[in-house]
Amino acid sequence: MRSNLPPDCLDAFPEPLLVVMGSGRVDAVNAPAADLLGLARGDQPEVTLRELAGLSAAEFEELLHYCLSHSVPVPLRLSFFPAGRAALDLRCEGWRCSLSDGSAAMLRVSDEEDSSKRFGELMRLVIQLTQECMVRRHSQIRLRAALAQLHDINSIRDHMLAQVSHDLRTPLNAILGMSDFMQREPFGPLGGKYRDYVEDIHASGDILLQLVDRVLNLTWAEAHSREPDSEALADLSECLETCRRVVEPIARLRGLEMTVPPYPSMPKLRADRLLVKQILMNLLSNAARHTARGGHIEVRLAWRKDRALAIQVKDDGPGIPKEKLAAINGGGRFGGDPYVADKARTGFGLALSRRTAKAIGGRLDIRSAVGRGTVASLVLPPDLVEAPPAGPLH
Repeated sequence: MRSNLPPDCLDAFPEPLLVVMGSGRVDAVNAPAADLLGLARGDQPEVTLRELAGLSAAEFEELLHYCLSHSVPVPLRLSFFPAGRAALDLRCEGWRCSLSDGSAAMLRVSDEEDSSKRFGELMRLVIQLTQECMVRRHSQIRLRAALAQLHDINSIRDHMLAQVSHDLRTPLNAILGMSDFMQREPFGPLGGKYRDYVEDIHASGDILLQLVDRVLNLTWAEAHSREPDSEALADLSECLETCRRVVEPIARLRGLEMTVPPYPSMPKLRADRLLVKQILMNLLSNAARHTARGGHIEVRLAWRKDRALAIQVKDDGPGIPKEKLAAINGGGRFGGDPYVADKARTGFGLALSRRTAKAIGGRLDIRSAVGRGTVASLVLPPDLVEAPPAGPLH
C-alpha cells in the first residue's frame, strides 16, 4: 500500500532520509537522499529497499523488524547499490515512524566522508572548549592568588593601623592629660588668654583622638548611612565654634583675619558630628596655611536653589590652577598640594575632605582662580538639614 505522505515533507531536513513501508517499498525520499543514492523523485518506478541495498528476504525481514521495534534511532550499516553507480557503504540510523496509514521505517543515511567531516568539526569544538576551560582555570588560579595577596595586604594594613594607633595615642593621651591638669590650675590661676589656649589644646587633642579611633574602625563608612537619625543631629553652630577656636590662633599668628559671622538661625544636620568637624577643620586649616599675611578667611552659609545648604570657607590666597582644580572636582586621587609647587608637601586636605563629604551624603565644591582666592563649599542636600529656613541666610 502507499502512504499519503506528501512528497516534499522531508525536504525540510538537511540530512538524507528515506521512508520504507512494511512491504519494503521506498515510499519517500528527500532531496539529499535522492542525490546520494541516485534515486529519481516524482513518478519514479517503485524501488524496494531489498533491491537498493542488495538484501536477502531474511536480511530485510530482520532489518525491518529491528527498525519497527524501536522508536529511537538505532545504528545500522548498509551497502547500497545505486543503478549505474559504484556501491556505497553507508552509515544508517533506523527507527519506527508512525503514519496515518500504518507504521513505516525511517532511515537516515550518511556517507563516511560526511561523517568524518562532522567528527572533525566535533573534535575541533571539543578542543576549543578544552582550551577555554584551561584559560578559565588559569584565570581562577590567578584570581585566587590575587585574593590571597589582598588578604595579606589587609593583614599588613591592620598591623600598621594598630601600630599607628599606639604611636598616636601615647602623645595624645599625654596632651589631653596635661591640658586637663592645667585646666584645674593646681599651681595657681592661669591668665585669661592662657586658659583659652589650654582649652583649645584640650579640644583639639580630643578631636584628634576621636579621629584616630575612627580610622581604626574599618567599617566606619557603613556606619554613616544617610538615614535620618533625630537622636544624632549635629549642631552646626557647635561644629563651627569648635573649629574656629582651634584654627583662629593659628590664623592670628600668621597675621590673618578670620571671621565666622553669627547667624540668628543655625540649622542642625543629620550627619556625623565628628566628620562634619573634620571637613570644616581641613578647609579652615588649608585656608590658613596658604593665605598670605594680611589676608582674610571667612565662613559663610548659603542656600542653593535646590534648597541644599552650602557651608563656604572663602580665602583670598593664591588660588588653584585650572588643571589642578579640575582634578580635585573631578574626583582625582591623592596628589601633591594643589596650592604650591613644592611636591615635598603632600597636601591631602582637599582630597580627604571630598571623600569624607561623600561618606556623609554631601559633596565638596571648589571654586578658585589664580590670584583671586578659593571658595570651598561643603554642600549638604535638604534631607541632611533639619528644618531649613524659608529664605537665604544673610
